[in-house]
This record gives sequence, C-alpha cells and structure tokens, in this order.
Amino acid sequence: MMPGTGTPSPGRRPASSWRRRWPMSRLACRLRILTMCLFNRRGLNELRWRFGLQPLHSWNESPFKGGLLDKWLDSMGGKSRLLVGVFTDEDHLLEATQAVRKAGFDIHDVYTPYAVHGMDDAMGLRRSRLTWVCFFAGLFAGCFGAFMQYYTNAIDWPINVGGKNPWELHAYVPVIFEMTVLIAGLTTMVALFARSRLFPGKKAQLIVPGITDDKFAIALSHGSANFDAERARALFARFHAERVLDLGGLS
Repeated sequence: MMPGTGTPSPGRRPASSWRRRWPMSRLACRLRILTMCLFNRRGLNELRWRFGLQPLHSWNESPFKGGLLDKWLDSMGGKSRLLVGVFTDEDHLLEATQAVRKAGFDIHDVYTPYAVHGMDDAMGLRRSRLTWVCFFAGLFAGCFGAFMQYYTNAIDWPINVGGKNPWELHAYVPVIFEMTVLIAGLTTMVALFARSRLFPGKKAQLIVPGITDDKFAIALSHGSANFDAERARALFARFHAERVLDLGGLS
C-alpha cells in the first residue's frame, strides 16, 4: 500500500484479491491440474507446458501408458475382455480358482451369491486396508475431540469452575469416544463405497445371470501376457464348468 494514497503498490495485488482472501484456491488449482494430468492428455499437456516441456500428441507417448495407472484406467473404463467360467457348485469353483491361479492366469474377479470360505486365499487377495482407514480416522477423531474440548475450555473461553483444572481427561472421555466412533464409522463407510465404486444411481451390471441366485463365476482377464484361452477353457472344463463365455470387461 502506497503511504497516504490508499492505493495498492505497483506490481502487487490489492488486498481484496481472491488470492489473498482465499489462499486455498491456489492449492485447489494445483490439485486440479495434477488430477487432470493423471486422467487425460489435456491435463498432462498443461502440466508439461508449465514446466517448459513439449506437449504430447498421443496418449501412447505418456509415461503412464502401460503402467499401473493405465491398467487401472482400463479397468475403470471396462476396456479389458474377460473369459468367464460359470459353475453350479462352490467346491468346483474353489478348486478351479486355485487351479487357474496356480497356472498363472490373471483373475479379474470371482462372483458368488454368498461368501465362500477360503476364496480370498484361493484368489491370493491381500488383507483389506479398510482396517487401517478406520484406525487412522478414529485416531484423528479422538485427538481432535480432545483438542477441541481443551481449546474451548482452557484457551478460547476459559471459565474458572471452583478452581478446577481445565484439562481433566476423564471429563473429556465421553466426547472423545463419541467422536472416535462417529468419524471412524463414517470414514470407513465412505472409503468402502469409493473403493467399490458404489454411488447413488449406479446401475447393477451382472456379469452373467444367476450370480446373485445359484451360479458361481470366475472371470479371467485377457490382458495378461501369458493368457491362453484354450488352456483356460480346458481348466474350466476339468472342474465341471457349466459354460464358458467370452465377454467385454465391466466397469
């Protein structure tokens, strides 16, 4: 500000600038660009332009092409073809799952009308990370609940109640407990829905009719390097598959 004039100094933004009033907006812009660069060529070109690099003319030139992100985007878009074996017995399904995994096939997913004991181990799935999401969300909520009460009672609006110490942990336990349970539960629910891509209005896509009733199915991805359709069909037939279907991937 120039003294005595009430006008902003040359070369500086006025105090009413949105960048001064909303400092988080700059972070939001950077996050938007970063998110765009991960999902499409336009955003990646914008990021490259900011660093003085030549733009990409094709998504095939992207360093993300062929990597984990590219595979994840393909699965999100439903681009991969699937070879699906349909079974009528859970024991045959479990044995077939173990066999195709041992043979080196890429298991896209296994569909059952109810939980089958031992299926997670047969598919080689890791333990769910939702427990860690719940733990850290609860830890954060508990600490936040304790801090909120201490700040209110001891710093922001201190009240002397009979000379009692404003930091009495046992008096804060109910709020800490409620905050921990509430935030941990809601965060875990949101994380589960986001990971499973379950959102309002999404239409159910059954890979084959009957998987919610009395059918079981194994879907193998065509994308793996060692995929052999004939060998996979032979494995399905050996474990009494009712039928084998060649389908497009599901989103």
